[in-house]
Amino acid sequence: MATILTPPLAMTATFPKLTSLPTREILGGAIRGQYAHLPTMTIGEVLLDASTIVPMHSHPHEQVTYVIDGRFEFTVGDETTVLEPGMAALIPSGATHGGKTITSCRVIDVFSPARDDYR
Repeated sequence: MATILTPPLAMTATFPKLTSLPTREILGGAIRGQYAHLPTMTIGEVLLDASTIVPMHSHPHEQVTYVIDGRFEFTVGDETTVLEPGMAALIPSGATHGGKTITSCRVIDVFSPARDDYR
């Protein structure tokens, strides 16, 4: 077994600490994400203010949104639910989606292919 010499909070290209990456502001700063990228995938830790409306939209990326903290009324296609900690929204490529945060939220977003516009 290999010995791990890297400190647990170290940031490398292979093991980025998402919260140490530059913040990308969306919707005038109501959404703040920190993203890491592979050639065909993007992952981000995202903070959303309470009562933030995420307009209905679509994109060619598949997306998974996983809620860590908060409550988020979310719609994918014609299905709507309140996402709570431990829940995920599975969003197919091209699906219309959006919603409104009920409380402030912290989520993990994963996109495939990579979101080059978030680099």
